[in-house]
Amino acid sequence: MSNLTSENQSLAQARALAQQNRTAESLALLVELCNEHPNFSEAWYTRSFLEFREKHIEQAKSSIKKACDLAPENINYAFQQIQLYESINRPDVSFKLAQQLASKPLTDSNIMTKIARLLELNEDFNLALKLYQQLSEKEPNNANWLLKKASMYQFLGKIDRANSLCNQALAINHNHPDGHFLQSHLKKQTKDNNHISALQNLSKQFALSNADRAKVLFALAKEFEDCQDFEASFEARQTGADYFRQTFKYDLQSDLDFMKQIVLEFDKDFVQEKITTLDSKAPIFIVGLPRSGTTLLDRIITSHSEVKPAGELKQLNECVLEGLQSLGISPNLSRTQMVTASKQIDFSQLGQKYLQTSCARAKGSPRFTDKFPQNSYYVGMILKAMPHAKVIIMQRHPVAVCYAVYKQMFSNDSYPYSYNLEEMAHYYNQHNKLLNHWQAIGDDAVKTVYYEDLVNDLETQAKSIISFLDLPWQPQCVDFHKNTQPTATASASQVREKLYTSSIDLWRNYEQQLQPLIKLIEDAE
Repeated sequence: MSNLTSENQSLAQARALAQQNRTAESLALLVELCNEHPNFSEAWYTRSFLEFREKHIEQAKSSIKKACDLAPENINYAFQQIQLYESINRPDVSFKLAQQLASKPLTDSNIMTKIARLLELNEDFNLALKLYQQLSEKEPNNANWLLKKASMYQFLGKIDRANSLCNQALAINHNHPDGHFLQSHLKKQTKDNNHISALQNLSKQFALSNADRAKVLFALAKEFEDCQDFEASFEARQTGADYFRQTFKYDLQSDLDFMKQIVLEFDKDFVQEKITTLDSKAPIFIVGLPRSGTTLLDRIITSHSEVKPAGELKQLNECVLEGLQSLGISPNLSRTQMVTASKQIDFSQLGQKYLQTSCARAKGSPRFTDKFPQNSYYVGMILKAMPHAKVIIMQRHPVAVCYAVYKQMFSNDSYPYSYNLEEMAHYYNQHNKLLNHWQAIGDDAVKTVYYEDLVNDLETQAKSIISFLDLPWQPQCVDFHKNTQPTATASASQVREKLYTSSIDLWRNYEQQLQPLIKLIEDAE
């Protein structure tokens, strides 16, 4: 018993030193403690925390693994190990660890929430749903957990179940903006069955924040559009967009200059100067503006037996940032200067790190799709780092895609240019030049697909796409609506329906209101 007391006393002393910012002394004491008592898991756990704080990453990984091996049922140790791998951009490890932890009996709501969110981001919606269910059981009158469950069911294609949970959440909190927003977007509303009156009343409530009022107005606009009251729809959407645009700062010129610099720096000579022997054909990148048809294209491709969807991976962006950090580049550089500096990145290492950190989402399949729209910035890097990868650019009628983006309220401020018609037009014009640049220099690694062609002649286009990917044709690719894979995009409810053409010319109902955007696009042509 005295030995145990001595161990704990030493641990308490080490922690006290750490709290006094005497980290070196604390770590020295912990190393000594671990050497003398190698089975003292709490010492290894504390040691890993301090090693990580001091950026001794390999030591921190080793120490937390030792703690977890000694006490495999300790939830706090397992959680710290997950957080460590998340922080060093190793989602391939943290995701698997989170899946393992989710199978254990969890009681800490904070840990459950963070693990559920991590699983959700990695598109394991079934396991995330399990945790949200447990959280809902702990707090049965918390509408937020009911709505999280509803979202998971939506992504899994169980729309009726999602709608039922929305109703339950709104019965608890009648004025929940997220509940109304989700409910409106789960299915197409009709003139006889809608929530327009409730949304109109809620939109006038004084207590709503700008962001919440915007959610209500976007939901109202969607329902007016479903009911073909286009004038009322645009008025509600424009008002909602104006409210949401007030919630964040955005420098449009920075985006425009950034894209111009990418075209300038990543020219054909630089991109095609091969410096990597990486021969993986696994990744298929689908790029383009959001709402351009990327989800439809993804469903077609991943209906093939040799391809799995990895969703909208943020990994390429993370790997590029890591590459820039490894160069010791000043964080004070402008974005355009960052583009120039990025040409010095080790592209072999970039490709290897991307494949390593993305493999868990491929679920063992030989090929996988990454449909993160903002990968359009990185096509030059993709071609250089992974020369055997394929890139498909999704294009759509300029006004149709701009309107489709404008009508969507994205999570956070993911696409900040999309809440003002003039900003939307300027961004579109420059982004379109970027996409055309990639097609011009990409040779047989890049293919442009037009949404309208895909909708009007699905089989011919699908066969061309599958051939481009060097895959054998499989007829189920045209039956994409039968694809049971989950999806977490804004079109999660529509992708399980058969192909429809109504969205192609939907923007024409707003042609007059969209004139500021249309003129700027026409002037740029």
